[in-house]
Amino acid sequence: MQTEPTRLYWDACVLLSYVNETAGRLPVIEQVLEEARQKKVGILTSTLTVVEVAWASEEQQQGALDDATLEKIDGLWQPGSIVTLVEFYFAIACEARNLMREGLTRGCSLRPNDAIHLATAKEHHVKRFHTYDERLFKYAELTGFEICEPDALQPQLPGVS
Repeated sequence: MQTEPTRLYWDACVLLSYVNETAGRLPVIEQVLEEARQKKVGILTSTLTVVEVAWASEEQQQGALDDATLEKIDGLWQPGSIVTLVEFYFAIACEARNLMREGLTRGCSLRPNDAIHLATAKEHHVKRFHTYDERLFKYAELTGFEICEPDALQPQLPGVS
């Protein structure tokens, strides 16, 4: 019997780290992408991420755009991609607002884009929310899922490829 893939949500910063090929992050990201190709995990992100992942840091620093970078970015959203885009809709907007309001009562300030990502993940019943933004870790109690840096189901052993 085949089990349902583990649902993961990727914050935009994870996809930016992939596009930027950020040292120290890329091996784990690529391992999770491989697990998605093998249908062990499913990766979701909001359509908001399409706007947040507009360019690579090198393009921004140089003030010049690169077609190969755009192709890499667009490859993330193409039909059949291993990253599933989730539309932003009214129920997610209401949940994002509720998370912001609840955060306020706890002395936290949740930015709208972050609230949308967390609400999207909550609405789609993910098991884990991957982000490099440590400020979001404290929202696990409000969302009901683990919020952590990306990690693979089967961590790769040193020297094994």
